[in-house]
Formats: sequence, C-alpha cells, structure tokens
Amino acid sequence: MRELWAKGNIWLLTIVAAAVGVWMAFSWTDMPTGQKALVFFLFALTLHEWEEMRFPGGFYELMLKKFGVTSATQMQKDFSHGAVVIAIAFFSLAPIFVWPYAPWVAGIPAVLGFFEAIIHIVGIKIHHLAKPYSPGMATALLLMLPAAIGIVAFAMPGVSWAGWLAALGSYVAIFVCMDIAVWRIFGLSPREVASSLRGE
Repeated sequence: MRELWAKGNIWLLTIVAAAVGVWMAFSWTDMPTGQKALVFFLFALTLHEWEEMRFPGGFYELMLKKFGVTSATQMQKDFSHGAVVIAIAFFSLAPIFVWPYAPWVAGIPAVLGFFEAIIHIVGIKIHHLAKPYSPGMATALLLMLPAAIGIVAFAMPGVSWAGWLAALGSYVAIFVCMDIAVWRIFGLSPREVASSLRGE
C-alpha cells in the first residue's frame, strides 16, 4: 500500500481534478462563477505539481536539500509527496465544495496562488540556479496566479477582513502541517530544518 501511494498520489490528484472537471462541465450553467474559478485553480495546481515533480521536475529535490535532506531514495521522495497531495485537498479541493456556505475559504487557494508565484521567482536566487527558471515557475505564473486573481475577483467579493484573516490562518496551518509531515518522513525535526535553513 505504501508503494502504491508513493507511485500513485500524483495520478490520484490528476484523476480527482479530471472528475471535478467533468462535474463542472455538466453543471456549467448552474455553477456560480466563483465556484468555477476555484475549479480552474484546482486544474492549475494539478498541472503545477506535474511541472514541479515530473516535467521537468526537480523543485521538490531543491526544497528537500534546503531542508537538510542530502540523501533520499525515490520511494521516500514520492511517498513524502503524498503529504503535499493531502494538503492540496485542503488547499484547493475542499474550498470548491465549502465555498457556497463559507465564501472566505476561497481565500485559502488565493493565498497559495500568490505565494507560489513569489516563491518560484525568489527560488531562483535561493537555490542559486543558473537559469532564470525554477521547476514549477511556468504554471505558477501563467496558471496559478491568474486563477488566484480570478478567485479574488469572482469568489471573494464581500468577504470581510476577518474572513481574509481566517483564510490566511488556515493557509498557514495547512502549510505547516504539510511541511512537518514531509520532514517526519525523512526523520527531520523542525529544529533541524531551521538549522539547515540558517546554513548551520
């Protein structure tokens, strides 16, 4: 089961995104524009994961190295990515269905979209890359960022500052839990990761 999850988590994400796409196609007329924007973000995020992990891939390895993971098997990398896929369910999938009842949740993927656009640009310098590109940057800038702007425009009107704070807090909580889960798989503690990030 562990091996199946390791090899199949990105495919499971793709299948779920495709299924949501079919649902949107059949519900297009009745689906609110804000909800469509959230579905498009799920598509963008799924393609982003493929760019980071497979085509061309490599961003995940860069981040693991930054965290202090100097040696890891492909199985460990694939299995730990499962934590990312689970987080995506909270970042992007759940808001699609919760949004009609709590519009503020749309802010969670919106924050992620803006964050990814920034981190992939900054990542060029952080990781000392020779070319002005970090794996995942194309989809982050061309798909996720426009989708995030669409969410703000169509799914967030009327959301109060308290709602935005709730979205930001939820985003941070999901992100921290995801990172800790990944670190645990490689036997790292938050203290060890902090030391690696400081270059100690």
